[in-house]
Amino acid sequence: MMKATARIIAVFLWVMAFGLFMSVGAARADRFDPLRDDARLHNGLLVITIGRHIERRCPTIERRKFVANGYLLGLARHAMSLGFSRAEVTAYVEDDTEQERYIALARRYFAERGVLSDGDVEGACRVGRDEIAAGSPIGRLLRGG
Repeated sequence: MMKATARIIAVFLWVMAFGLFMSVGAARADRFDPLRDDARLHNGLLVITIGRHIERRCPTIERRKFVANGYLLGLARHAMSLGFSRAEVTAYVEDDTEQERYIALARRYFAERGVLSDGDVEGACRVGRDEIAAGSPIGRLLRGG
């Protein structure tokens, strides 16, 4: 009888701990919903993610530091205008789940342009040159070719 009671208590504690863990995770995700759902912030962070990938992969293209930093600062100001503190905005941008989400979106963007792997240097350079030539938001953050 004592073993059965101990087993029931152990299962109960495990279920409670798991439930608490899941609710904390859901609350954390919900906290970022207004940032995640904001089109300007979403598009801007995707532009930064794509530009950063091009810069890191393509040796002939580099980030226009002042322009890129100003763009990022403008996104941060916009996020803070939505009622978030600088610390909350930083937490959102540095959140592993959000970073993985933006990387997945960037991979889809590159795949649509024929760049099927992260190691495709020539493909990243080609996309970068195309964006620069088009004067797109991504291209305005980069220089070279």
